[in-house]
Amino acid sequence: MSRDSVQAIVDRFGDELGRSVVVNDPYVRMLFASRHFGDEDPVRIRAMLNRDAGSEAIGHLLASGINQWTKPGRIAGSDAIGLHSRAGVPIRWRGEVLGQILVIDADGGITDGELTRIGEVAAEIAPLMVVDRAPQDSAQSEALVAAALGLDDGRRESALAELVVQPGAVRVVTLMLHHGTDTDLTSIALRHALVAARSRSRGDALLAVDGSSGHLVYLATAMRDLDTIVAEARAMARDAADVAGRGASITAGVGAEAAGFADAWLSARQAGLAASIARRVGQDPVVAWENAGVLGVLARVPTAQWDRTAVPDELRRLAEADRSGRLLETLRAFLDHAGSGPAAAEALFIHRTTLYYRLDRIRDAIGVDLDDGTVRLNLHLGLRVADLMRAEGIEPF
Repeated sequence: MSRDSVQAIVDRFGDELGRSVVVNDPYVRMLFASRHFGDEDPVRIRAMLNRDAGSEAIGHLLASGINQWTKPGRIAGSDAIGLHSRAGVPIRWRGEVLGQILVIDADGGITDGELTRIGEVAAEIAPLMVVDRAPQDSAQSEALVAAALGLDDGRRESALAELVVQPGAVRVVTLMLHHGTDTDLTSIALRHALVAARSRSRGDALLAVDGSSGHLVYLATAMRDLDTIVAEARAMARDAADVAGRGASITAGVGAEAAGFADAWLSARQAGLAASIARRVGQDPVVAWENAGVLGVLARVPTAQWDRTAVPDELRRLAEADRSGRLLETLRAFLDHAGSGPAAAEALFIHRTTLYYRLDRIRDAIGVDLDDGTVRLNLHLGLRVADLMRAEGIEPF
């Protein structure tokens, strides 16, 4: 009954102003909309068709700070994303933001008196939205999912006892979003990306947002091949970035497949480490655990432990003798290709004779036997550590 009442208020208010009106939830998902008055833009049309205004539009609207406004205000339009200017105000009940009411102001003609009316209508809608808002079950379920993916054995076992999840393999994708101190926008951006990904999934998926991290658990009926899930993780990262806007850093990790939901925490742990690798190394915003290699081990080392002593002395001596960095590049290619001269030469686009000449220079410079497996391991690991140090702004040599 309250939903019908809100819709009636929105319809009446649209007719009163002769402008298109919408009521969204706090995450800018459309809940109620008036008819069009010839002022509709591509963003509104998309929202009417898909119940989703698009990540860029959501990010633009939230960047205005509307959820923190204490009185009606105006939001500038954006030709780039097909958005006319809006006027609006958050809908609050006893301090809690329930959503926003927005009115299209394509001609910039909304008066101060009409701004006041927007505030009055928001106050009229608020008690009706409280009655009909989603139950807390979803929030409680999300908290259980977060506990089931956590490292606390007791909380995990308790959550697993309460959650009913179909049997079968699972895989976890973790998003990490760093956005200064704006925790509200971080949560909104993560949840938007995860909800959108869950809706695109062909089967069931669970989600949870925990601080600056968000997790999507692909259940058995939603499981697909790794490449497809990595591609989906990229889409999630883009969606979160669009909402979070400038200044945000988003990375994603894809955990390995786990046998069942009871072991989903293992996939979540791997996904978190993979996302951390993506953030620290920076070569790719999405990293799959299966492709992390030794970085999956090194990512567990606290940043505070990285200093110049973490890199083998042999590499430091080589760096001092090789100001151009050419010998270090050659050593890396040689070790990355398991000591294969032909493969390393091909990767470097040089002749094998040139490669062997450089390897001899490396041997002479640091006095090591590159045919020794232990020496190779030490140097290869040292190069990876140097990569992580640089990512943290620490000069390794």
